[in-house]
Order: sequence, then C-alpha cells, then structure tokens
Amino acid sequence: MPERTFDGRELRNRRVLLRKSQSELGAVLGVGTNAVSRWETGQATPPPERLPGIAAALDADLDDLFPRLEPPNLADLRCDAGMTQADTVAVTKTRSPMSVRAAERGKRPLPEAFHQALAHAYGVTVPELLAAQKRSFGHLVPVPAPVGASATAVAHKLAHLRDEVFQGALPSDAEIADEGNRKAGKPVLTAALVEALRLGTYARLSDEILDALALALDVPSVFFHSPDPQIERLVVSTRAVRNSFTVEAARGGEHEMPAAARAELLDFISSTMAEILGPDSDLPG
Repeated sequence: MPERTFDGRELRNRRVLLRKSQSELGAVLGVGTNAVSRWETGQATPPPERLPGIAAALDADLDDLFPRLEPPNLADLRCDAGMTQADTVAVTKTRSPMSVRAAERGKRPLPEAFHQALAHAYGVTVPELLAAQKRSFGHLVPVPAPVGASATAVAHKLAHLRDEVFQGALPSDAEIADEGNRKAGKPVLTAALVEALRLGTYARLSDEILDALALALDVPSVFFHSPDPQIERLVVSTRAVRNSFTVEAARGGEHEMPAAARAELLDFISSTMAEILGPDSDLPG
C-alpha cells in the first residue's frame, strides 16, 4: 500500500512554527500529549486515516505535509477522506464494510451501486475511484499529467541547478525546506515534499510551493513557473556566474573596481540583458 510519507520531525517543525504545544495539538485531534510526542520522535506512526485531521489541525495541505510518492489505491482514498473501513457502512448503507475491505485487498470489485456514493464521500470522481480500484488489484494506472508546471519539469530544473550551480550536490531536502519556509515567512515545504519534487513524483504543484522552492534556491519564481527553456538557461547561467564571483570573493580574490569601470560594466550588463529579453523589456539604464 503506497501510504503517505510521514516524518515526525516535519510534524514537530510545523507545530513549532505555528507555536502550538503538543497538548494543544493533541486536544484538537482527540489524542493524548504522549501520542503526539511518540509521533514526533518516531516511536509511533499515526494511522493513515488520521493524517488529514493532523494536516488540518496544523493548517497545512495534506499533500504538502504528508506527500504520496505513488498514485493512490482504494485504501488511500478512504484514508485521505479521514475514514476507517467501519465508517464506510454509513455511505454504502450496509451492515458491514465487507465489500469495501474486499475491494481494498484486491479480492472483489466494489458493487457498482457503491461507486457514486463512495466517490462523493472520498472527494473524488467516479473515474478516479475506479482507477484507484484497479491499483488495488495490482494494475498500473498513472495519474493524468497536471495542468501547468509538470512534476518532471520541476525535477529537471532542480537537476539543472544541482549540476550547474551547486557543483553536483543540492542542499539537503530539509535545508531547502527550512530556507524556503524562512524566506516565505510561513511553513510551505517539508523535507519529504522537497524529496518528491526532486524525484518528479509530486503531481499537485501550486504557485505557493514553486515560489517557496525558488526562494530557497535563490532564483526568480519564473524559473519554476515558465516552460521556456531560454528562461531556464538564462537563470542557471546567471546564478552560475554569480556563484563564481561569490566564491572568488570568499577566497580573497576580489579587488576594488574603479568607479568608471564599474559603471561601464553595469551599462554593458544592462544593455546585454535588454537584447536578450527583447524590445519590450524595461531595464533601468
């Protein structure tokens, strides 16, 4: 079962950022402080159907806080709705969850009469429910490609930055998440989410996620939003050049530049960028 990624450290980071105590979070979730502590320290993992409630209590998107690295099956859809198997009897109007249990285990498909009601309860369409059912039976059913920036495109851009700007090694997933959240002024990224972005397995991209990622890696947000390869090359090249100057300065190789030479160089850079960006650009002279 491709359960969501749970990291107790990310749970704690999110709680601390929101200035909630373990007891406050536990009270909202209806569990004791000890349970929250065990989750955060990795001694226990909450049941998957509890994850939506935890994300909501921490004002976080479920996919952001607990990303899924594979498409969902039937059990995943149920858990994402915060429901146990026993909860489904109210939806299917039956005395037991036997039919749901059998379908989740890949033994017997759901009765057609349950499709619409379960899809509504799970917050998905009937085709999405049936696709998840096929996965429960061992079939490979990919999730349709999202509109806008694609997961694979973002992964490619991260690899491009890694190779050309960061000398083959990006900061750790946790470091990227922490830096993006710090600059964004709110918790947006988690280490697990950044990992999914790197691997190209995160399909629910949002402007907020892409903007925080850009802030973390010190590139303009258009780098992740635009599919234009020229923009990608320009940003990466500029960052690589800036990095080389930064490294040179750190090594004591930077010398004071005469004012006239500095002004001439700035004028050259400005005019060159104007040529690259075209006649509609509005760069300062």
